[in-house]
Amino acid sequence: QLMCSSVQKALFEEEDRVKKLQQKVATLEKRNKQLRDRVKKVKRSLRQARKNTRHMEQINRKLSEKLSSVGGQIPYINS
Repeated sequence: QLMCSSVQKALFEEEDRVKKLQQKVATLEKRNKQLRDRVKKVKRSLRQARKNTRHMEQINRKLSEKLSSVGGQIPYINS
């Protein structure tokens, strides 16, 4: 009886430990998913920002080309 109860107690303790570890794993998996999603969003934002930057640089180049071609045609008035 005494041996049996100590084995039972050890078994209950082990089951409790396993349950706590499973809860911890579930919590960590959830957090991991949240972080993966956040990384995905940040990467998407970075791609979009780079795309916007390239687009703005292209617009600036075109404007500069227009300005330099127009600048030679317009006489400056000195006052």
